[in-house]
Amino acid sequence: MADSLNLNGKIALRRAITTSAFTMIALVVVIGLFSLFSIWSINRAWTAGTSETAELQDLSRVGLYSQVNFKVQIQEWKNVLLRGDESALLDKHLNSFRVHAQKSQEELGKVAAGATKLGLKDEAEQAAALSSKLQIMTSRYEAALAEERGMSITLTPEMASLIDKSVRGADRDLEAGIGKLSGAIATISDTRRNILLTQMQDRYASLRLFILGVIGLSLVITVYVLISALRATRG
Repeated sequence: MADSLNLNGKIALRRAITTSAFTMIALVVVIGLFSLFSIWSINRAWTAGTSETAELQDLSRVGLYSQVNFKVQIQEWKNVLLRGDESALLDKHLNSFRVHAQKSQEELGKVAAGATKLGLKDEAEQAAALSSKLQIMTSRYEAALAEERGMSITLTPEMASLIDKSVRGADRDLEAGIGKLSGAIATISDTRRNILLTQMQDRYASLRLFILGVIGLSLVITVYVLISALRATRG
């Protein structure tokens, strides 16, 4: 009778150990699979998010380049009026004015295209509008110069004064608009990056809580199975 009880106790203990082992293995597999999926998901979201914020930062820099080129364009226009009494200097500064106008125009076009790609409808429309205004302003400057200059290869002070009065202040809104657009895109980039960091921290915290919960559950199950086995052996 004692041998039978002893045998039953051993069988119960083996069952408990086997059950506990299988439970632990199953929980480890669950933890492993869930952790791998979570890590893949977090990495994918982080990669996509950082790529988007990097594109936004690049777009903001292009906006700044456009603003810089626009400022140089305006400075070269002033040089045309100030130094246009010499033919060589007039041609030099006028060519530079046109080159920087073209660069600023191209960069605003890149901002419009990039903003459209990233789903920034308002910013894309603003960039396109600024590009159109820049083209109109540049043409206006060129027309004012051509009208006063006529066939002359230089500008007299009187010509320069009349040209300046006809286009004075035309650049102010444009410069402010380009700067504002660049700043707005930079703000969007910073905001999205902060949101991304918060999301990654939340997902990491959830993953850690899940793993700790499963580990705790596995320990509880193991203790329960072992206690049940010990009771069976005593019986």
